[in-house]
Amino acid sequence: MTTKSKQKEFSSDESIGYLTSVAYRSINRRLSNNLKSIGIKLSAEQYGLLKRLWHEEGLTQLDLSKLTSKDKPSITRLLNNLEKNKLITRKVNKEDKRCNKIYLTKAGRKLEETCLKVARQTVEEATSKVKKNDVQVCKNVLAQICENLVSKKNNY
Repeated sequence: MTTKSKQKEFSSDESIGYLTSVAYRSINRRLSNNLKSIGIKLSAEQYGLLKRLWHEEGLTQLDLSKLTSKDKPSITRLLNNLEKNKLITRKVNKEDKRCNKIYLTKAGRKLEETCLKVARQTVEEATSKVKKNDVQVCKNVLAQICENLVSKKNNY
């Protein structure tokens, strides 16, 4: 028999999985909408890849997959769309001809300052009624959950 506390722990509106999922989707949707409102047609996932590339260009698709915890088919789809929109380019890896390295185009680099500003605005919207200390605690807890669950066995 399931106890009331166990039922409450796993009720859909109170479980940590459900709440983190809703928060993730809500933030992504808001970010995409905020970007769209100023004429930038990027999904939050595309923004995430660009952000990694603004930090470090010349990563492989596998590198991006590991760094973003996204599977290889998702990375391929996102990169195909970014390339179609002329924001990135793929160049053959000189050390390993079987894979490509990803670089920003001039147009991709040009988006950095504006997109980062919109992302900061989005985070401020998401956390506006939350104490700064609570935001930090939340980050720490989520980082620990990720550390607990992500392993080399999972390949990301």
